[in-house]
Amino acid sequence: MAYSVVPKTKRDGKIELLDGTGQPVTLEIAYEDGNFSFSQPQQFSELVIMDRGNFATVRKQDEQAITGSFAFHFRQFTDSVNPGSVRDFINKTGAYAANVSTGTSGVPYVEHFCIDIKYTAEGTDFGDANDHVVTLSKCVCALDFAEGDPSSFTLNFTCYGGAVVA
Repeated sequence: MAYSVVPKTKRDGKIELLDGTGQPVTLEIAYEDGNFSFSQPQQFSELVIMDRGNFATVRKQDEQAITGSFAFHFRQFTDSVNPGSVRDFINKTGAYAANVSTGTSGVPYVEHFCIDIKYTAEGTDFGDANDHVVTLSKCVCALDFAEGDPSSFTLNFTCYGGAVVA
């Protein structure tokens, strides 16, 4: 496969939330700003040991989580019947009350309700062999609300299960 020569833009992206059932319940994010971001640090932080101000040893320290966020426009807070509320999806409430956490199987076990977040950047329409996909697993999410024109949510997440890139 040749290296892609087409830079991707926010118009090429798609964000989906997935639960942990065998055939995942999914929610594609609509009315979003196109500002999906995540930070994947080194797997382990560094423990720097100094000897009178000079580097003596650098050791692997604690494993680090992936963090990120994206914003989308407010339409409603909750709906007990109709699927579509991101707030319900990440909190296992409303129409998504039966969702299954992605954090309860495998390692690490995450007691909090977790989802997976899948980001896809279109590639095949531009001659690439595949679309470009990253799935962030075992994400604990928090939601911020801001009134404005339009009012909006920002979903902040911390992922403890890593990233799979395809």
